[in-house]
Amino acid sequence: MKLSADIVAGQSLGGITLRTSVDAVIASLGDGRALDLCNGVVSIDGGTILIGYGEDRLIYSVMCDRRFKGNYLGKLWPGMTVRDVLENSATQTAWGGAVVVDGIDGIGLPLPSGWDDFDQLTDHLQMEHVFEHLSVFLLSAPAVVTDR
Repeated sequence: MKLSADIVAGQSLGGITLRTSVDAVIASLGDGRALDLCNGVVSIDGGTILIGYGEDRLIYSVMCDRRFKGNYLGKLWPGMTVRDVLENSATQTAWGGAVVVDGIDGIGLPLPSGWDDFDQLTDHLQMEHVFEHLSVFLLSAPAVVTDR
C-alpha cells in the first residue's frame, strides 16, 4: 500500500479505509514504514498517521498529524489554528471530542484532552491554538447483515 494525501470524510485518510481489517492494512504497508502497535492503535512513521481499531480488528478511525501532506477540500487540515478554522468554515460544532465544521460528518479536529463541548470555539481556546491532528471517523456502527 502506498499512502496518499487523500481524505474522504467518514471513509478514509491516506488511502486507509475505515471498517477495513487493520491486519490487512499492516500487511499491505510492507517493510518501508515504521510501525508501532499499542492498545488498539497503530502508529505509522512516528505518529504521522494513527489508526484506531477495535477488538474485531476493524478500523474505526484514522488520524494524521501536521506532517501529513493532505487537506480536506481546502477546509480542514492538521496544524490549523482556531483562527484558520473560523476563517474556513461557517459553523463549528463539538461532536465526540472533536470540532466538526459546516455539518460535515465523519471528519474533525480533535479537541484538547478534557474538552469535549463548547458553545463557541473560542470559549476555551485562544485564536492561536493549533489543532495538531485531523481525524476521519465512523459515525455509527455498521449495520449487521445476516443470511436467512
